[in-house]
Amino acid sequence: MKTKIVAAVLASVMSLSLLSGCSLSIKSPEKLMAPPKLTGDYQTLQDSFQKSVNGNVDFVTPLNGEHKSAFIVDDFNSDGKEDAIVFYTKKDGAKMVNVGVFQKNNDDEWEYVKNVQGAGNSIDCVIVEDMNGDNVKEITVGWNIFTLNRQLTVYGFGKDNVKDYFRELGSSQYNLVTLTDVDSNGKKELFFVYIDTNNPAPSAFACVADVDSEGRFGIIAKTPVDGNISGYSAIYTDSIDGSTVLLVDAYKNEHDMITEVLVWDKSADGLCAPLFDIGTQTTTATWRPTRRPVADIDADGHFEIPVGVRIVGSTYVVNGELQDESLYYTLWSQFNGHKLKSEKYVIYNHSENYSLDIPSSWVGKITVTRLDSQLYFYRWNELASEHMGSQLFSLVSHAVGAAGIDGYKRLADYEDKAYEYCITADGKEFGIKDKNIKDGFYVAVNNIGGSIDE
Repeated sequence: MKTKIVAAVLASVMSLSLLSGCSLSIKSPEKLMAPPKLTGDYQTLQDSFQKSVNGNVDFVTPLNGEHKSAFIVDDFNSDGKEDAIVFYTKKDGAKMVNVGVFQKNNDDEWEYVKNVQGAGNSIDCVIVEDMNGDNVKEITVGWNIFTLNRQLTVYGFGKDNVKDYFRELGSSQYNLVTLTDVDSNGKKELFFVYIDTNNPAPSAFACVADVDSEGRFGIIAKTPVDGNISGYSAIYTDSIDGSTVLLVDAYKNEHDMITEVLVWDKSADGLCAPLFDIGTQTTTATWRPTRRPVADIDADGHFEIPVGVRIVGSTYVVNGELQDESLYYTLWSQFNGHKLKSEKYVIYNHSENYSLDIPSSWVGKITVTRLDSQLYFYRWNELASEHMGSQLFSLVSHAVGAAGIDGYKRLADYEDKAYEYCITADGKEFGIKDKNIKDGFYVAVNNIGGSIDE
């Protein structure tokens, strides 16, 4: 039986904002009121729940993941009868989330089984999956707690013993979690990452956990990753030659970002972070100076990782003052199972809302000067006494409707901006063609990070 999410719950209040760490309460102009009724057969479920708690509750909705309802209904233990869980807090008590557990009895009526106190004040996500192949689904709840990390708790179901019905199998701290077949054995496991706040030295770990045939939850693989981070952004699942590859975006600070790459090492039968430097305890191979996430930039079904590459000799001038900053290319790269493979270089100008692909043959031979928001490209020779040579081309923008610049060619108009470029005689001698600019130019880039990979 497929899991049924009773999305009708709270449907009339979905326009309310969901803030991280806060549960969704049902309110009316006259303070708090009873939640809206479920329809059909599930109305009796809500009636049974309201009776068991005297109606004095606020429902709690998971903030992320597939299951975004306070009620989840399924035949969790495959006994042929529906089960249900509901997440709520008591209005007159501590704001820790509780779990009400129900099952259908032999008369096909909802029957209250037990209440379980949760581990957090709100819910990050809920995962429902039979992780050990015993035909009984485990429920993983990610709890938001009052620390940097979250806690995931795995619950199991018994078929006969009420004591074993929705019992805790184990728990672990985490920051981000996903369900996937990490070791490519045909069975899904929990993959999660966390910053180790108990260690005085910066440290973090990636883990794989599952439930064994005896119904015991445990971590089956663990590997260190870069702990010099401020938090995690997202987990992406990819595959290479039938093997799972996990990409985890992490924030280094307010601007910088890295991506951890995790794979299953079949020879060692464990989790491996091939780009993590054990000596320095860091992952520098995927560093970039902007919060640009992993993306499938060529729509081939596989993710690319953005890597920052400093533009040698670049300068950045604002209002006539030279800034103590370098400019960077973004080198989109793909993990090939062993190392990063370069795909293409891109320079982003977010303040002017465009990007330009840079042929790899130009890298190291050109440099960039940014004057406020406009870009000017010059010849660069590291071996010459004067490293910076003549101007090769420039790319500028101005308001739509304004007169164009003499000698410049129009590239595109987008919203209120017009884009133009000019290739100099030295640029043409260098080998730069109109096609390079036109084919590599894109407007309306995602506004992520600084103005141009600063």
